[in-house]
Amino acid sequence: MILSHQSIKEIIAKGVIRNYSEESVRENGYDLRICGEKYYEVEGNAELPNKKSEIKEIEFKDFAIFYPGKTYLFETCEELNMPNDLAALITLRSTLARNGYILPPTVIDAGYKGKITLALSSFYHNRIAKGTRTAHIIFLKLDKPTEKSYNGKYQGGVVI
Repeated sequence: MILSHQSIKEIIAKGVIRNYSEESVRENGYDLRICGEKYYEVEGNAELPNKKSEIKEIEFKDFAIFYPGKTYLFETCEELNMPNDLAALITLRSTLARNGYILPPTVIDAGYKGKITLALSSFYHNRIAKGTRTAHIIFLKLDKPTEKSYNGKYQGGVVI
């Protein structure tokens, strides 16, 4: 079951979304904003699963600059505190898609806690202002609470 506007307001009251913006509560989801003092350009050279991509740290002032074909990592303004009966799917907002951006769909597991790292790319030379609503998160109620909550390496908002 996908949560409605009213149900999202209820989970906000329970602390599932911290540092939220009232404007970001949508009809059946929530729009995540990008924040932080820095963002990262993914430089590649990964040899998965043993070696992650190299990243270059960039100071996040007023705007993030995108170059065609490059991937950038951003932390969300919001922090999630997912209970064991709730999961979520993240997708790109259509406004960004219409302007040449892409973001891989992301699953947020029950039990995840922390900020989300979003991987944004652009087909064109573009800029995005700090605090922009970039991704849409849809909350899904599980049929029953999971006995295996997320406890992985990205818990807490690890970048890469």
